[in-house]
Order: sequence, then structure tokens, then C-alpha cells
Amino acid sequence: MSIGKNMPNGANYELSTKRKNSSRVRYAGAKFDRISSENNATQTLRLLYDGKITSVTSSEPNGEDNMLSQAMEMVKYGSPHSETFAEAADVKDLKLFDSAQLSSKEMIDMAGSFVADLKAIDERLIVECVIDYADEETSLKTSYGFDSNYRTSRWSMMAGISLIQGDDKLDIWQLKRSITPDFDLKKLKDEIAERLDYAKNVVTFEAGAYPVIFSPDEFGFVTNPIVKSLTGTAIYDKVSPWYDKLGQELLDPRFSLVDDGTLERAVASLPFDKEGTPTKRNVLVQNGRIQDMLMDRKIAAKLGKKSSGNATTSGINPHCLIMDAGTKSFDELVKSIDHGLLIDGSMGAWSGNPYAGLVSGTIVMGLKIEKGKIVGRVKDCMYTVNAFEHLSKNLIDFSAERELETGFGSTTLYPYVLLGDVVISTK
Repeated sequence: MSIGKNMPNGANYELSTKRKNSSRVRYAGAKFDRISSENNATQTLRLLYDGKITSVTSSEPNGEDNMLSQAMEMVKYGSPHSETFAEAADVKDLKLFDSAQLSSKEMIDMAGSFVADLKAIDERLIVECVIDYADEETSLKTSYGFDSNYRTSRWSMMAGISLIQGDDKLDIWQLKRSITPDFDLKKLKDEIAERLDYAKNVVTFEAGAYPVIFSPDEFGFVTNPIVKSLTGTAIYDKVSPWYDKLGQELLDPRFSLVDDGTLERAVASLPFDKEGTPTKRNVLVQNGRIQDMLMDRKIAAKLGKKSSGNATTSGINPHCLIMDAGTKSFDELVKSIDHGLLIDGSMGAWSGNPYAGLVSGTIVMGLKIEKGKIVGRVKDCMYTVNAFEHLSKNLIDFSAERELETGFGSTTLYPYVLLGDVVISTK
């Protein structure tokens, strides 16, 4: 690569290269739909010169010199930038790639067999299944001495069923991700079948405030205001309600929240972030006490701190959010409720102002609990919580079981969480 040799004095660069091979198999309506594949490579050059920064992206093989020429033409119109690029750093080998492979036929057979198993549950079901595979290589090099790369394998299996009964349409979806294709298909089928069995029966529900169990995936919406309030940008701009409260105990002492991008063989892990900062374990909340924040290099410099390794293509984001496990089983949480809900899916809960703590969503998978038993599915209901207040005053319990989920904006390893006084409204 000749970028370093051809740059003018005083200019510095960051060159990111991504190569990706991917395959997808899709079944729709319980029938094979298509198989597709993609092979591409892209490079992004960021150039820092005379206090300004610009970027150029290209898919042209060996196109670094052309990228540099374009960047030099554009940088005079770039944004002011005072931070340097990443320097040489020790990067952990997280073993994020597994050589296990499936041929196209094996992927088709796997999806087809699983679709047949789901269809066997109930012939009325409309079934869809998608298997994705991606082999991706990422490298980053800067004129300040950073030079590292990693390779990842990412498998995902998404399966969904729809059941139409009169004017009622029931949808159940599950998504599993791994660096290997060894999904536990029996467990996945059993989970879908169990939800279907509960949800077939539609029951009434009255508006009010109730104890509610949030599934691990759904609880990600509840913690979103916590995460957003603990980004460096929100702290620096003082839009976070906690901008001056680091170190204070503001939440239930049983609640801790960690972001970790260094878990071995985990789909959410990366050895370094978009800017070349090594990822690490970030303790955001420890026993209810606000501990730290998520940062990229730019906002860290403004705050007089070091980046937490959370720079992504879409801003400052967590890698894998982790909450401690509890001591009671999920079944024990259900049995503890005389009248309440299990919420396992919603729409619209990502909208609103996270810095006010309010989370409200239309419930698309809500199961009514009566006298410690799930008795059916509710319709036309919404829930509302205030994340700050409920995780301070209304955290009843959380399960020993935890599930790794990829949902709203990040990957989470959360238990089932039981909150009290959750407001449920009905049409």
C-alpha cells in the first residue's frame, strides 16, 4: 500500500478494509424461495490534514492511490477535527472465526427440515425460515502505527410462524445467532411450539397497573434509556439526566449493567472498534451505582477521558449488554404473580425521548398470568414504564435463566425481569 508514501507532510490517514462473503437460504410459505450469495470488499480512507477531516469509500481493487487523490481534493471542505487516529496497541485474539461450514445443499436441507418440523405442529401455520452466513475480514491501519485485523464467522437462523384464526393473526418469531451453524433446532422448535400453545387462546385484560415479566429480548427496550443516558455525548451535552451523577446510587442495588465486547467466540465481540480502540469490559452500573459511560475517541477527548471502545458505523453503541442472573427460575416468577402479564414482544417501544426514561409499546405478544399460570394471549394492549423509576423502585425480581438475544440496537444477555406497577392500557 502506497498511501503512507504519497501523503503530503502533515497529513495523516486511517484505512479500513472489509471483505465479506455471505450466503442466504430462504423458505417462505413453507416452500423453498431462494438461495443467494454475495462477495464484496470495500475500503474507507479517512484523511486528516490541516485540522480538517474527510472520508472516501471505494470498492475498487487496489484503489488506495485514487482514494488518496480524491481525499486530498475534498479535505479542504472537510469538518474541523482535532483528534488523532489510533496509535499502536495490543489487541486481543478473541477467536471469533470458526471454520465449520455448510454447503448450499446442507443449508437448504437444514432450513427445509426445520420448516417441515414447524409445519407438523399445526398444518394451518404459515412458516418462514432464513439461514444467513457471513465470513468477514476487517483490517485497520493508521499513520500513527495502528495495524491490526480480525476475521469473524456469523451464522443466524430466523424462523417465524403465522396463524390466522378468524380476524386474529398471530405471529411468532425467533432469531438465533452463533459463530457456528450448530443450532439447537429441537430447542428452537419447542420454544416456538410453547409460545404458540399459550398464544392460541385470546383472553381479555383490563387496564391498570400490574406486575409484568419482561422477556430478555423485550427488556432491552426498558434498559435503552439507561444506555442512552450513559453515552459520552449525552453526558457532555448535558441532555442525560445523569450528566452530573456519576458515582451515585440511583437504581436498585440488585441491578448491574455491563457492556462487554471481549467475550470469546461471541457474535457481538470485536477485538477493536471502528476507530481502532481495543474493546473492553465497561461497567455502566454496579449494584445500582452509576459507574461509567460509553465513548468514542472524539467525545472522550472532550471529556478528558479515554475511549471505551464503542465507536461503530452508527455512532456510540454497546457491544453486548449483560445483566446479572437472579436466583429464581422463570417458572417461579410466573407462579409468584396472581394477576399480571408476560411481555415477549412489542412494537414502537424504541420511539420517544430516552432521556425522560419513558418506554411505551404496543404489545404484540403478551401472555396473561392468573394465579401463577399462563392462561392466554392479550390483544389491543399497550404498556408504559419509566425506566429510571421502575429500575429504582419497582424491580421485584429476575430469573436465574439468561438468554443471548440480538434485538434493539445491540446484543444482550439478560434474564427475565419482573417489574411492579407497569401501566397497561387497552383500547
